[in-house]
Amino acid sequence: MHHVLARCRTAGLAMAIASVGAQAADGAAKVAIAADSASIGMGRPVAVTAVAHTAAGKPAAGWRLLPYVNGARWGAHETADAEGRATFLIPLPRPGTARICVTAREPLPPPEDSWIWPTALQGVVGPAYMQRVFGLPEGAQGGTLWVAVDDSASVYLNGAKVAEKGGWHDNAPVTLGAAAFRRGENLLSVEANNGAGPCGLLVRLTADTPQGQTVVITNDQWRGFTPKPEGWPAAVAAGGEKVGLFGDSGSGVCTPDPWPTLGRNDLIAGTPLAPGGNRSNEVAVEVLKRPLQRPPTDPDHLICVQWEEWFTPLNCYWQTAEAVPLLGFYDSSLRDVARQHLIWFIESGVDTILADWSNHIWNAKSWDEIGPGSRQLLATSALMMDEMAALREEGYPVPKMTFLGGISYARPEGPAAVNGELKCIWDNYVSNPRYKGLWQDFDGKPLMEILDCGASYVKEKITLDERFTIRFVGAQQDVTKTNELGLWSWMDSFHPAPTVVGGVVEAATVSTGCFEGAGWLDPTARGHRNGATIIEDFAVVLRDRPRFLHLHQFNEFAGQPEGSGVGPNHAVYVDTYSADLNDDFEPTSLTAPAYRSRGGWGYYYLNLVRALVDLYRQPQAETTVVAISAPAPAAPGHDIATEVKGDRLAVKWVYAGRRPQAWTLTLDGKVLAKSVTGDSVTVDLRGCDDGRHMLRLTAEGSAARYRLSWTEDSLPLAAPEPAYAEAPIRINRTLH
Repeated sequence: MHHVLARCRTAGLAMAIASVGAQAADGAAKVAIAADSASIGMGRPVAVTAVAHTAAGKPAAGWRLLPYVNGARWGAHETADAEGRATFLIPLPRPGTARICVTAREPLPPPEDSWIWPTALQGVVGPAYMQRVFGLPEGAQGGTLWVAVDDSASVYLNGAKVAEKGGWHDNAPVTLGAAAFRRGENLLSVEANNGAGPCGLLVRLTADTPQGQTVVITNDQWRGFTPKPEGWPAAVAAGGEKVGLFGDSGSGVCTPDPWPTLGRNDLIAGTPLAPGGNRSNEVAVEVLKRPLQRPPTDPDHLICVQWEEWFTPLNCYWQTAEAVPLLGFYDSSLRDVARQHLIWFIESGVDTILADWSNHIWNAKSWDEIGPGSRQLLATSALMMDEMAALREEGYPVPKMTFLGGISYARPEGPAAVNGELKCIWDNYVSNPRYKGLWQDFDGKPLMEILDCGASYVKEKITLDERFTIRFVGAQQDVTKTNELGLWSWMDSFHPAPTVVGGVVEAATVSTGCFEGAGWLDPTARGHRNGATIIEDFAVVLRDRPRFLHLHQFNEFAGQPEGSGVGPNHAVYVDTYSADLNDDFEPTSLTAPAYRSRGGWGYYYLNLVRALVDLYRQPQAETTVVAISAPAPAAPGHDIATEVKGDRLAVKWVYAGRRPQAWTLTLDGKVLAKSVTGDSVTVDLRGCDDGRHMLRLTAEGSAARYRLSWTEDSLPLAAPEPAYAEAPIRINRTLH
């Protein structure tokens, strides 16, 4: 979903891409796999190790390894290490036999074609004109044209229109005959149009000549013009400026699908296993139905998780994900995705799911105007509720549902558009007999949250569909103070801003990461910080005990590519940014590279949320939850381990719950400090080798019911253990 800041300031923001694709090369590889268990409980992960060698018998270092379950992609893709090895943690949500294999793909070289647009017009609504001159001394016998654009384009070759393109999906190539080309100078002219938000053009033309194939791509050799040049589109225009480059074809403003230089389709969970190829042996794992361990709940203090259902071909499709989910880059239309999410929610004590509908009616004057992308999300919402109903029929205590609606502000058509949305929700979800009892009530009626960052509906006293309990939602309310007008919060800037109604704290939001108006790269932004951010937020809500507590958030996994941020310099990055500068806590691979990061966070943040929800439910604090706040996690572009360059290391921490007696700090089991009574210590790392290590801080005299493990999906412990937190570091003195 677009982050609240993007929703409220950049309507219609287009999504971006991550170039993590790979496809089979001509070479062969041999892959062998083994699972750590022959059976596993429903929803639990099985660990699968893979070893890949090239046809020459050498380790297939750098090859992409892709797991498949029962003939379809499932699980995070990984990259083989120097020994050709990779490990997968694969959650298996569906009882029955899971037949697992792994294929190997040699990575493609980085693509050379770039998304382009006149720099001065980036993000500006309206037309743009771009040209490229290229030579064919002997002419051409024919060629192929590929075009992807956000939002539309007309393409001319030597003055004749050869393609009309709207969007970046179903990119069937255009076949060109010899008559389209000239001997000598040829001219490509593109008139493109931006409807809203960021924009981009991607063109790849191949011309078959007597000397071989000539390839023309979008790059810095194109010129941009405004207004329309004289003689357009047949004449070479004078002047103009070099276009701006906004990421290559694998990391730009939208997802070209298909595209000849990308091979990322087989990264998407649910993609069928192709015949042949570099396929491993198959291992069978029995997935056993089991009771789900739902923590105690309190109907007067509900826990709500903010959840995204928008990973579909016409919406966000993992273009700039900051990490790779353990499920892999999934499609939200897969039932096993919904089932696994529900299992995690049930065992985390979640009462309510808040599905994000907030972008459905951007700029629409009526609900009937919503586009096909929004309609895909209606279907994925229904699929989630179908799976909720199915799990309920199996006897499981599933959470209930509500939606975050909007946005159509208080212009003349605004209330009618939102009421159309509410009618759709009532007719298709709330009153659907299959979903009876699955919608969250609040104050005696079905709850509906409506995003209205400017509080325009409240200020103008607009009334919406009275069949619902309506709560308007804002953002960064510790700065905007719209909580004082009764708005609930999607995300706050620094600390939770509780909404008080009738002297009672009605709602508050805790975040795994958050920022103010300047986005994730502002020095005041609070990233994950090894869990310190959400622990600090819980310290506030443990005091206030709101009736409705939002967990921000489960699975955004989207952001702007480099050069396509918001703001006048396109440098304000919202949504997500890197493995630390984000607000997600769905389990991810620890090692799979993503758009700006070399690894994710495993199960750590899901376990942390479980421990904090457990603490929140306690009448008196019995347990302790701790996080190492310094050293800070790695900079963007690195894995999540913190680089340490010297022999002295300052370590700080935060905690919530019962106060421990003292603290002990170890590095890979070696004691660095003990009997510490404050909240920080500086330790000596002399004698510690360079390389990756794990810091562990243990709270002596404390109790914990969940392990804050990076690799284990923790359920409640049979007996409490001392609370601890871990933080990976990488000591690197070699170049310092």
